[in-house]
Amino acid sequence: MGGKPRVLMVTTGGTITMLRSDGGLRPCHNTALLLERVPELARLAEIDILPVASMDSSNLQPELWQDLAGAIASRLDDYTGIVVTHGTDTLCYTSAALSFMLQHLPIPVVVTGAQIPLNDVGSDGRTNLVNAVRVATSEIAEVVVVFGSQVIFGTRAKKTSVFDMQAIVSVNEQPLGNIGLFTRFNLPCRHRGQRQVKFAPALDVNVAMMPVYPGFKPATLEYLAATHDGIVLEGYGTGNLPTEGRSLLPAIRSATNRGVPVVVCTQCVMGSTQMELYQVGRAALEAGAIPGMDMTPETALVKLMWVLGQTQDIRAVEEKMRHPLAGELHGSS
Repeated sequence: MGGKPRVLMVTTGGTITMLRSDGGLRPCHNTALLLERVPELARLAEIDILPVASMDSSNLQPELWQDLAGAIASRLDDYTGIVVTHGTDTLCYTSAALSFMLQHLPIPVVVTGAQIPLNDVGSDGRTNLVNAVRVATSEIAEVVVVFGSQVIFGTRAKKTSVFDMQAIVSVNEQPLGNIGLFTRFNLPCRHRGQRQVKFAPALDVNVAMMPVYPGFKPATLEYLAATHDGIVLEGYGTGNLPTEGRSLLPAIRSATNRGVPVVVCTQCVMGSTQMELYQVGRAALEAGAIPGMDMTPETALVKLMWVLGQTQDIRAVEEKMRHPLAGELHGSS
């Protein structure tokens, strides 16, 4: 591929493409305005735009992940890199989904967004778009999030602020890279090359996620197990769950016996489940709970949807949930 790099910009809406109106922020349906507002993009690459959706990301549903993955998979041979613009509220779910659906990529897929719309004073959208295109033309071949000054593995991203410009950060792993005068990559990663992408878009979206809290009723978990194919519980600390009074152990045991996996991650932003550490966690493991280890809740949910889309066998599900597939965890526990 000679000459200027070619980058496909896949747009889904979000703040980065929104305009202000009397009714508040609304998606901009004229996606060509992106190039008009950020003319320096044309100095970096030839940009094509593919609108896939135009929505507030709060309205996102898992079917959009499949649409995005399919659109990207069919165009990998035509571009140097691909940028996906997205609202920040659910961006981390989408980046995780693309990481599982598009493994062994030959080129980078970069997801980005903004805290402030492009045509507002002080918008971070311009810098984020420029940096996203810079990374899309780099030598890496991963699904990543570019936001602020960080390049983040798609499965490690989490929105932690509605105020800070560095609203999305890397959790339980240092950023893959940092952007300053140049882009510096800190961690080993795949590099672009001739490899056969593993395109696996199947999902089972019938998965629930809930935090555990004082007063949580076992009947709630029983209901979820009766109406869903998988459950992610956000436990306390290292993955601890109630085992006395309103004990969740019988509900976990019943769900597991019925073939409904119960994955336990931590409510803490940083850290990993270590369920064998405390008696309450160990008891949950013995009842059949699957540790989410150092996955974020967002990634644990998406991964469980994806794994259940590949297999319904609960033992195979447990094995896949414990095994790192796309940089989402550090290893088995």
